[in-house]
Amino acid sequence: MNISLGFSENKDHIQAVNEAIGQAIVGLGKTRKDLAIIFTTIEFAHPLVLKITNNLLGGIPLLGCSSLGIITNRGIFKHGFAILLISLDQQIFLNLALVKDVNKKTPIAAGRELGEKFLSSCKDSRRSLSLIFSDGLISDGTSLINGLQEKLGRSFPLIGASASDNSAYVQTFQYFNKEVLTDACCGMLFGGKVNFGFGIKHGWKALGKIRYVTKSEGNIIKEINNEPAVKLYEDYFAKDALELAKELRRISIFYPIGIYLQGEKEYLLRNIISIKGDGSIVTQGDIPQDSPIRLMIGTKDSCLAASAASCEEAKRSLGTQKAKLVMIFNSTSRFTLLGRQYPKELEIIKSVFGEDTPLIGIYTYGEQAPLKSINYLGRAYFHNQSINILALGGQ
Repeated sequence: MNISLGFSENKDHIQAVNEAIGQAIVGLGKTRKDLAIIFTTIEFAHPLVLKITNNLLGGIPLLGCSSLGIITNRGIFKHGFAILLISLDQQIFLNLALVKDVNKKTPIAAGRELGEKFLSSCKDSRRSLSLIFSDGLISDGTSLINGLQEKLGRSFPLIGASASDNSAYVQTFQYFNKEVLTDACCGMLFGGKVNFGFGIKHGWKALGKIRYVTKSEGNIIKEINNEPAVKLYEDYFAKDALELAKELRRISIFYPIGIYLQGEKEYLLRNIISIKGDGSIVTQGDIPQDSPIRLMIGTKDSCLAASAASCEEAKRSLGTQKAKLVMIFNSTSRFTLLGRQYPKELEIIKSVFGEDTPLIGIYTYGEQAPLKSINYLGRAYFHNQSINILALGGQ
């Protein structure tokens, strides 16, 4: 596997695309281009940008998504166009797929459709890894993963990111070949021998006693310990639901709900999206009925410690091989929590993988990965407020 990166923060979109792609093409030299992954801030989510990109690249397979910010070796940028070009060895193959109208079809049906498309041309070949980019405003990211895993297998390695916008939570974008899409999920299935390692952590700590979700429906928690779900927050903050709603963004970031999973070391986090009139809480991702939960708290220090742990886990699971590329899918909540300290996460990543290791990443509205990297096994989950590191080593 050979890779090359290009990035531009030029305010002129056409010049930015030309500049970034030019860098990537020069970096790859005469090596064949098999795949392009692009990440952009939402200003670049325009069909003309993709048309120019395709023309410059000769129509090779392309996918990607929008983000609040772009993470590169040079720094973290809130305006820009980034491209990753990949050349694959003949013993590695990939199959790209897209599913549209995810919410209309229902996320679980869309996940099944995507899985079937992934498998359509490689049913009899060894499959190594799937990588997906989905709309960050899909109503139920967990069901999307569940549908995909029904086709690929519960323990098949699935890594991904949910696209974000500029924290407006209005519209996110996915890119697939010549199309700019919303309410979609695109991705790729790697086949053959692909060496990779991953790590995912969040750093939020549990508060107080364990409680139980006694009534829920999808991503709506109706009752906790047989009381309206909002009472969990009303009791802790000594505020009523109307007061809590005014501070919901801050509360959601610093005090999400953590789901206890049997056999897992970390709680699975859920952001609070809204509080309903009946006291129900709407979360970003499902919380099954009867789930044991706890209120969680995050700090800048615990957040950064988790960043280091995620990198170390990805490096360790890659084995003795040096990473040829590190992809970073980092929650927008972490960006907000860290404030002016957000560049420290990039410093940590470089310190673990080395200053010269190519890096590319985005800020997300949700992350997809197993909680365990041991032997690449373990069910993938929909995460909130986590940093997801994927280290690729080629063959």
